Amino acid sequence: MKKTVINVALLSILLNAQLMAEELEIKLIDESEKSALFQQGNIEGTIIGCHDNAFKKELACAKKPKDAILSKLPTSQQIESTDLKNDDEREQIKMQLANILAELNHLKTAQKADRETIKQLKTVISELSPKLKIEKEKELIVSKQVIQEKIKRITPKLSKSKVPTLIDKKIKEISRTPNSVTIEVQRNESLSTYAEAYYGDNRKYYRIFQANKHILPASMILTIGDILTIPLD
Repeated sequence: MKKTVINVALLSILLNAQLMAEELEIKLIDESEKSALFQQGNIEGTIIGCHDNAFKKELACAKKPKDAILSKLPTSQQIESTDLKNDDEREQIKMQLANILAELNHLKTAQKADRETIKQLKTVISELSPKLKIEKEKELIVSKQVIQEKIKRITPKLSKSKVPTLIDKKIKEISRTPNSVTIEVQRNESLSTYAEAYYGDNRKYYRIFQANKHILPASMILTIGDILTIPLD
């Protein structure tokens, strides 16, 4: 029983760490000259889209709302570097998971999010109840591997494809002015997609991020349905 409680405590700690990071001010450095993104240009209206498992953040595919939320789950590396005997770190993870759960519950109300995923997160958080005492040394034998596996079960699976997606459809424009275009994010689109389409240079994705950083996460992960402003001046 105590081991189960400890396992849950670890998950709880992982949730908080990411929330704290998201509160920090986003600082973006223009590294367009260093970009090695592969693009073929706009041929007969077809543009290059995203990588499903892109190494470069600006090429990450737009995600469904639930998957965008779950992308905030702690990574295996984050768990590995966590001191499981530290009360503050365990509490941080619990907060991180609780915030993800809150977002999923909100989405559930609006769009009927995956109930099984919500159930799994609730189970993990309940095991991290602060009412249960955890002995520091002898009983705090928490397997990081167990925590990592639980997170992996909830995390959306990524495609192994590293080939850019071709987009035959037009970008969905909501409105246009002489200085900007307002668009709605669709499947298989990324910041680089828009930079190529509107600037003729996918490396200028940072201009779009700067114009929308008040609504975009530092990960640059777009959510299908997001409304973005593309500066034209």
